[in-house]
Amino acid sequence: MTVEPPPQGLPAVRATDSERDNAAALIQQAHGDGRLDLTELDERLAAVYASRTRPELEAVTADLSPVAHGSTADRLVLRSKGSKLIRHGTWLVPPQIVVHSEHGKVVLDFGTAVLRSREILVEVDSEHGGVEFVVPRGWIIDLDDMVTEWGSIKNKAVPPVAGMPRLRVSGRIEHAGITVRHPRRRRWWWPFR
Repeated sequence: MTVEPPPQGLPAVRATDSERDNAAALIQQAHGDGRLDLTELDERLAAVYASRTRPELEAVTADLSPVAHGSTADRLVLRSKGSKLIRHGTWLVPPQIVVHSEHGKVVLDFGTAVLRSREILVEVDSEHGGVEFVVPRGWIIDLDDMVTEWGSIKNKAVPPVAGMPRLRVSGRIEHAGITVRHPRRRRWWWPFR
């Protein structure tokens, strides 16, 4: 995920432990792919864990963008009928996503996704199913254009942070639910996500 510089006069946004871990994983993947030698690996990992702000993290990983799965089209259409459809890992997120779900569930995990735009518009049409969005902390979530009939809309995200990506969700759900949440924390005693 690319981070824009802060507006004039405002301090840079502080990096989280999760963001440092994601940057470290990207550096380790680049070393495994042969893009970094052992010395560069050590230098960059030290810089990642010494980083205090998001721009500092981006400077360390700017030339190591992950190779993403997915098409380069500006629109992605996902259909789930009686089944579960999940997008997670390093996938390429277009500016617009259309989700059709009937008696199924769609999960869109943006945790390690590669964003092509700072704003993602998701249009939902769901009957007797559900759509779940897993977003990093600080994202700006807009669910105001959703219409629900006998359904539920839950935004479990923490307050937004200026300069973070915006997720706009619109459309309608009938006997279905929409949930926006953050990745679950792994506990040392619980091996599953």
